[in-house]
Amino acid sequence: MQAMNLQIPLELIEQGETAVLEKIAIQLYENQIFTFGQARRLLNYSVWEFQKLLGENHVVRQYDQEDLAEDIEGIKSGLWDG
Repeated sequence: MQAMNLQIPLELIEQGETAVLEKIAIQLYENQIFTFGQARRLLNYSVWEFQKLLGENHVVRQYDQEDLAEDIEGIKSGLWDG
């Protein structure tokens, strides 16, 4: 089994659970361990909320066929609404 080290600054921990979960989700996404959909669901964020979070943290969006398939399913099931 491979391991990954996450870098969580102490001051972020003081900001609460949401800040820590956002950092974890971003790192998992940046390291291509989680897809966009997986990372946003970890936070229980809408597509738009997670897009905004990535932009605020200057994270480049990786988009592949798996992401496209997730987006298509999300559109069909109404997950992109609101």
